[in-house]
Amino acid sequence: MSSLFFLLSRKLKNRVREMLHRPSEIVVLILLAAMVAVTIFSGRVGEVNGFGLRNIEELYAIVFALYAFEFILISKNGFVNGASMFSMADVNLLFTSPRKPRTLLSYGLFGQLGRSFFLGVFILYQYSWVHDSYGVGYGFIIAVLIGYAVTAFVSQMLAMLIYAFTSSSDKKCLAVKSVYYLIILTFIVRFAHLTFSGGADLIPSAVKAANMSFMRFFPVAGFVRYGVVSAVKSELLGVLVSLGIFVLCVAVFYAVISFLKSDYYEDVLKATEVSFSAITASKEGKAAENTPRNIRVGKIGFKEGEGASAIAAKHKIENRRARVFVLDTLSLIFAVITVALGFIMKDITAAFVMNIYFSVFTVGTGRWAKELLLPYAYLIPEPPFKKLLNMIKEQFPSFVAEALLTFVPFYFIFKCSPIEVSGLVFAKVSFGFLFIGVNLVLQRFFGNGGNKALLIMLYFVLAAVFSVPGIALGFAAAEFVPLGGSMYLVMSAMNFVVGAVTLYCSRNVLEFAEYNNK
Repeated sequence: MSSLFFLLSRKLKNRVREMLHRPSEIVVLILLAAMVAVTIFSGRVGEVNGFGLRNIEELYAIVFALYAFEFILISKNGFVNGASMFSMADVNLLFTSPRKPRTLLSYGLFGQLGRSFFLGVFILYQYSWVHDSYGVGYGFIIAVLIGYAVTAFVSQMLAMLIYAFTSSSDKKCLAVKSVYYLIILTFIVRFAHLTFSGGADLIPSAVKAANMSFMRFFPVAGFVRYGVVSAVKSELLGVLVSLGIFVLCVAVFYAVISFLKSDYYEDVLKATEVSFSAITASKEGKAAENTPRNIRVGKIGFKEGEGASAIAAKHKIENRRARVFVLDTLSLIFAVITVALGFIMKDITAAFVMNIYFSVFTVGTGRWAKELLLPYAYLIPEPPFKKLLNMIKEQFPSFVAEALLTFVPFYFIFKCSPIEVSGLVFAKVSFGFLFIGVNLVLQRFFGNGGNKALLIMLYFVLAAVFSVPGIALGFAAAEFVPLGGSMYLVMSAMNFVVGAVTLYCSRNVLEFAEYNNK
């Protein structure tokens, strides 16, 4: 038996054994499977006949946008720390063995292909609204998932190739980065030109531009979307063309990575070390943050802040150094996606709900959450609640900035009244405050110990439960108060009340950190 095959089979066998000895993981898998089953049977079958369904071309445009964002987010890592297809255990076992580098690369690619499918599991849960809006079957969702995995796989290979080629020279890095962004910018400019020159109604123009044949040449995302759409339409030629381009990309990247350097281990070790450090820090309940290769320091030292307020001043300086804009990249992307969804669906409520859904994932990644894992806040001789308030203070400017960037365009898209736009902004900020409270409740009573998957599921459950009062009062206000934006304003007020209660219940979270994080 091949040693690599033996290693792979043992890893799978040990993973199954480990799962069987952890009932909590089995419960999580059962719940995830149940959620998929619910989404499959929750679609309204009565609309499948085509009555009231939206243009399917819109869905193809959304799929292309998803793949394009995924490609950019993954491939651009090649300019920073590359992408690793190995774990630290693989490095310790394989890189010291008498195996050829190309053989080990093949092993890494095979493992990465499997992991790429798990990256797109969230797509399975989108069946309900996709089916209701466009009448597609579950086969379409599976095709999109396969396309998502292929995009992630090829983008990882490209990131690895870029890092292997540019890591040894800043000049090479600058040259490749310039070409990389120039290509992407060319497609963006072309898309914008076709959209705004297509007539007064921009939605059909944007959808038409996203589905034009020239978009097939967008790196990776173009040919993958072409193959997925061809598979849905049962067009064999398109599937074969897309599959052929995929095989060609993998072969070319594989050959270049293999022969670009006689030994690419150093580059793989760098990326593996970064990912391993992040995983280890997460397991141990420590803060980990990616830092750029070159940091522009600028001003140094604290010019403001004393006692507990020094925490807020520290976060302000860290944000200034870490971000080019007021918002981080993920918040900017979610804001753009929300505006695009509102633009396409012409439904304020649907776009708002999707944006709040995004917030559930991003609120817990603020600096306040990382500060709970660092020793500095605990050493300041100030009341714990005062320190806690200063820790979450840095989130609110970003909440307001993201809300304004997201919902002010609705004033022009939907011709909303200023009161309604203000209600959307306040509601966005209120949900952010509410989700901070949910995170703090979990941190106070459960800490970072226990099963991470169960804690994540509990977080989603509590977020949904704590959101119910605001949502209920908001819909009630929409029925009885004839004022545009009343639903969002009342919802915001109730969210702030619930958020304040959760914050008060977690006021002594800093006193129980050592106990909860065992």
